[in-house]
Amino acid sequence: MDVAVRELKAKLSAYLQRAAAGELITVTDRGRPIAVLGPVIGRVDLDAAAEAGWLTPASATGLVPVRRHPPLRSVLETLEEDRAE
Repeated sequence: MDVAVRELKAKLSAYLQRAAAGELITVTDRGRPIAVLGPVIGRVDLDAAAEAGWLTPASATGLVPVRRHPPLRSVLETLEEDRAE
């Protein structure tokens, strides 16, 4: 949704409530976008996001641990070889 600076000033509380609820609001000045208002990063209502369709819940539970392999040589050896070329 786009909103002009003048209208944003007049109805700031209402637009802040909408942004806190998850809506992204583009602030415009003479028709040119200058800022975006939205929810605080990291605070997303996951249930509402899934209902809105922009988030898909996981289909499996738990993650499989990653099997780490020992390096063939050190980072320093690799850098020295790369720099010598």
